[in-house]
Amino acid sequence: MTDNAKKILDNIMQEITAEKAVSFIRQRVFSDGVNIPCKSWSYLNQFVTYLSGTYDARGFLQWKEAGRQVKKGVKAIYILVPMLYKVKDNNSDDGAEGKKLTGFKAMPVFRLEDTEGAELDYFVNLKTFAPDSLPLIDIAHKLNINVTAGLTWDSGGWFRPADNSITMGSNSGQVFLHELSHAVDNVLPDKNSDYAFNEVVAELSAAFLCKVYDVECSLDNTTAYIKSWKGQARSVFSFISVMERVEQIFHYIEDVKTSIAA
Repeated sequence: MTDNAKKILDNIMQEITAEKAVSFIRQRVFSDGVNIPCKSWSYLNQFVTYLSGTYDARGFLQWKEAGRQVKKGVKAIYILVPMLYKVKDNNSDDGAEGKKLTGFKAMPVFRLEDTEGAELDYFVNLKTFAPDSLPLIDIAHKLNINVTAGLTWDSGGWFRPADNSITMGSNSGQVFLHELSHAVDNVLPDKNSDYAFNEVVAELSAAFLCKVYDVECSLDNTTAYIKSWKGQARSVFSFISVMERVEQIFHYIEDVKTSIAA
């Protein structure tokens, strides 16, 4: 294995958290089914792509074939490619050759976000996205949260703490408020380390904010979140903590709204 390949694996190990692992699995299981080359990569390389904050990564020539160019000065991300060499199959009478794995090498690829040029097929579906119509979008702007359209799973959106961004696959106000709640929860002190706890907080916050700001809302998903979470032998005191966190998120948003109006 080359030194660069070892470095890639070391970096992955440092970045792995339960939250990132769960989010990645969720993205794979509930993907949109769009034909993107990296979806056929190994599980490991797809995880590398996810950690790099993109849903579409390709090699330099692959982007060129798609009518896009890699922007000048951007840095590549690296995936692992197996190194194989031909060996003679001693058990074969016709002298057939097989392949033997000797290790891995690092190969540079580039994120969609680091390219420019022709629109890809799936861009058509993203043109209907209207971020300025989302409820509390001014709060996102004030908090320097980058809200963009992108391919998502069945939830319709996701918040990425690494670059303080929200990717939306729909115009659903409730979905956006869920992701915005994640973003606010991330900047508040004493964030809970329990992924499931944080998901319930975000979902309940979204439902509450919908009621407060008169946004169309369905409580079916919220109820399902709570039932699933309570089913893990949670105590009533734990759920009180959830509701307290929801209040903290609401008051934080109200404070930001006040600062915007001032």
